[in-house]
Amino acid sequence: MTQSPPSFLTRAGRPALIGESPRLRYLMPVAGGLLALGIGLAGWGYAAASRDRVAIEAATNVVLGTEALMSDLKDIETGQRGFLLTGREEFLAPFAAGIAMIHGRFATIDRAVAAAGLDAGPELRRLTEAKRDWAQGVVELRRRSGAEAAVAAVASGQGKRLMDEARAAALTLQRAATAQAGLRAAAADRRSGILAAAAFGFVLLGCGLFLWLAIARRRAARQANLLVAGLMENAPASVAFLDRDLTLVQGNRALFELAEHILGVEPRSGEVLLPPAVLAQLEPKLRAVLDGGRAHANVELEVEPPGEAALKRHLLASLFPLRREGADGLPAGLGLFVLDVSARRRAEEKLRRSEQRSRTIIDSIPQLAWMTDETGTIQWYNQRWYDYTGATEEAMRGWGWQSVHHPDHLDGVTKRFQAAIAAGTAWEDTFLLRRADGEYRWFLSRAEPLREAADDAAGGAPRLVGWFGTNTDITEMRRVEEELEAARDAADDANRAKSQFIANMSHELRTPLSAVIGYAEMLEEDAADVPGAEVMQGDLHKIAANAKHLLSLINDVLDLSKIEAGRMEVQTEDFDAAALLREVAATVEGLVGKKGNTLVVEVADNLGDMHSDSVKLRQCLFNLVGNAAKFTEAGTVTLAASRSRDAEGQDWLEFRVADTGIGMTKEQIGRLFHRFAQADSSTTRRFGGTGLGLAITKAFATMLGGDIGLESEPGHGSTFTMRLPSDLRRMRPEADPADTDIGVPADAGSAEAGLVLVIDDDPASLDLISRFLRREGFAVRCAPDGRSGIAMARDLHPNAVLLDVMMPQMDGWSVLSALKAEPELADIPVIMVTFVEERGLAYSLGAADYLTKPVQWQRLKRVLERYRSTATALLLEADPAQRAELRRLLEAEGWAVEEATDAADIRRRMAAGDAAPGLLLMEVRPHAAEGFALINALRGDAAWSAVPVIALAEGGLAEPELASLRAKVRQVVPAEAPPPAELLAELRRLAADHRARALHAASGAEPVPAPAAAP
Repeated sequence: MTQSPPSFLTRAGRPALIGESPRLRYLMPVAGGLLALGIGLAGWGYAAASRDRVAIEAATNVVLGTEALMSDLKDIETGQRGFLLTGREEFLAPFAAGIAMIHGRFATIDRAVAAAGLDAGPELRRLTEAKRDWAQGVVELRRRSGAEAAVAAVASGQGKRLMDEARAAALTLQRAATAQAGLRAAAADRRSGILAAAAFGFVLLGCGLFLWLAIARRRAARQANLLVAGLMENAPASVAFLDRDLTLVQGNRALFELAEHILGVEPRSGEVLLPPAVLAQLEPKLRAVLDGGRAHANVELEVEPPGEAALKRHLLASLFPLRREGADGLPAGLGLFVLDVSARRRAEEKLRRSEQRSRTIIDSIPQLAWMTDETGTIQWYNQRWYDYTGATEEAMRGWGWQSVHHPDHLDGVTKRFQAAIAAGTAWEDTFLLRRADGEYRWFLSRAEPLREAADDAAGGAPRLVGWFGTNTDITEMRRVEEELEAARDAADDANRAKSQFIANMSHELRTPLSAVIGYAEMLEEDAADVPGAEVMQGDLHKIAANAKHLLSLINDVLDLSKIEAGRMEVQTEDFDAAALLREVAATVEGLVGKKGNTLVVEVADNLGDMHSDSVKLRQCLFNLVGNAAKFTEAGTVTLAASRSRDAEGQDWLEFRVADTGIGMTKEQIGRLFHRFAQADSSTTRRFGGTGLGLAITKAFATMLGGDIGLESEPGHGSTFTMRLPSDLRRMRPEADPADTDIGVPADAGSAEAGLVLVIDDDPASLDLISRFLRREGFAVRCAPDGRSGIAMARDLHPNAVLLDVMMPQMDGWSVLSALKAEPELADIPVIMVTFVEERGLAYSLGAADYLTKPVQWQRLKRVLERYRSTATALLLEADPAQRAELRRLLEAEGWAVEEATDAADIRRRMAAGDAAPGLLLMEVRPHAAEGFALINALRGDAAWSAVPVIALAEGGLAEPELASLRAKVRQVVPAEAPPPAELLAELRRLAADHRARALHAASGAEPVPAPAAAP
């Protein structure tokens, strides 16, 4: 069998030799092109020469035609002259013949002029016809008027003038034709020489290139044969060529090794290669190749190597027909390509077993598990899902999971799940799922996106391929939480009752105790006048002293209770700070000296005046000095004060009380400033006290706009530092109802970070916190008491609430309970900001976090970062005044606002892949197709299709337009000023929904039982 050089298919499908240079394939058409170009040039030269000959002949005909025309005019002139002289008609024969020939002469001349490419013009025809007409006129004049009249007409010279002008025009045309013929003849001579040379050159070059290509192709064929020989020798795959009798014609080394070690045969040329067992498996495919000439790829074979029956080998064979020969057109044989895929089959089997184990594990976990594709369509559930729901695989296919969701929650579940799918982010939610017996149970659902690593060469981001999710039954956990909530409510009620009871006991406790002190002092004075009553006088003095001590203890308890109940007020006045300090020192000097201590007073010269509550400041200093004296023996207690100014120009006074007493460890310091707490239990037994003094001091320092700190080491004493503003008015601006109104707060902030509601009866705290929040990008609303705070929370739905505890009428605990009791407000995170240490109670009532005053601003910033809003509203409104009004409205509702210049701007954002906004607020005008087209484009864009659209409908929209608009947007409201109430309500609903999702994603907290997400 003759073998041709091996070949492969090029991109164009043309067979090409293996190893053939691409240049050879490209030069072949070049050679053909050169040969065709040479032949074409020769043809073009011949055609051009023919055209030139025609043009030259036409120019010659122009010359001959004009000569004949002039001859005709002479005949006319001769006949006219003979008739004029004799008057005899036979002399007019030349005259008549000349006139008859003129028309035919001009037809011949016109054709020749056109063929020669000349521009003859009408002059020659005009002059000839004028000469003819004049001659005819003279002949008629001779006939009518006689010879004298005709002679007079000839004597006028008009006939001669016309004849001379005609001769001149004919001569001009003859000269042009002669010149044109000469030019064409010269050009033809030059062109024929050039074209002949070029044609000969191109033909010669094409033939030479064809010869070179033939030599190069022969060389490529030899190289291809060597390449195929190397391939057959070294290829790892087995390659064999068989004739129609399936005997081996040629094979490579890998084929021989496979045949010996796996097939158990020794292949020889001219013998049947395939053993019976393999032949039986391949028989149908072999017949199809040999009889039908159709290739078969990836035919799987299973072979038992000789002596290794237990170790089966898997082969993958491909069969293809060889070149067809003979009249019958059947293949001369077939090619066989065989790969040993046993290792791959074993790996696939191992992977299958691994997948089976993984499926068993997933089916065994207590959660309901599921997996989606990249569009969110669920493709797989574990067995526990089917066991719980009692549903079939067919019923659950796609979005069938919706059938087991509670109908009241389904819409919300679906929307939030689709939003997570569109964003490509993790998703978490809680919802009710129906069990097979019809009972609904609560589940916590979490889903994580599955991504495939990007190709390193491509350098792209990981590709999203789906989500894996689980549903965990949390019904029992929710029941326990409800029980805990009931217990918290009971504890809350008890705590409020206790605080209210103690606060109300002020008169009942102090009145009888004051009477005891008064009577004891009176009796003590009377006993001084009774001889021998010294013992009784001492006893009366002890009664009065202990009663006063009891009164101070009761005052501490009542002060703290009044603070908790929000009934403690600040009474400010102007006073000399140095004088107050010296007054305190004089008062406590005796107390300090009881244990052999020395009191040192250090007052700065520039201490100056203060505007604050002198009574509370004096009590703070009494508490601090008394505390220092209690824990110091034979040491020094220092009372010092100084004045400083901060970067904002605010003056501060720093009061420092230092002692050389027993000091404290870090653990003991951590327990200070708590109610009824001292450093440790031994302190109470040794030194006495209620543990309320420092708690009250810290509370008073906070009420006066400052704070208090402590530095101490065991055995080296303690230093308390209290820092207060010199003028409390700068820290506590007078509360103005307009400043806390719901509608237009002063400088509410940019709103780009969201809206925060601050509820506190202390104007200083409101001012400080508001300034900090506005600096962090939040919009701020302030409420001066609990009831107005709850009302504002209902109207505003803020991102977060900062809540104080100690407020009049309704304390912070009651406000927190009320907020969590309303379903629409329960999702709003509430952060307690107070100096009362009741962290456990706050969390039990549902607080999101707990901060103590004075506020640590960095900690407050970290807490609020979790609730920062990312909701953006895109505004499309042409009227500047209306646009400004809508922007103010959106920002007041907690939206970050971006403005679009026109519909094309929004389309550009969509095309650029910009993040979709949380809301599109756009005007729609009557008969304006642009607005409707934009809405249709939004709904057709995958990333923007879920954007809620509120349309501001201009007056004049027809009812069909309104109906079409309502079907495509979330809400249609009239475009009027001020904005209608339904627009405000819808903006608040959208903002609340967005904040709930943002809070859930940021904090990981369990959402309120509301419409939840997909399974």
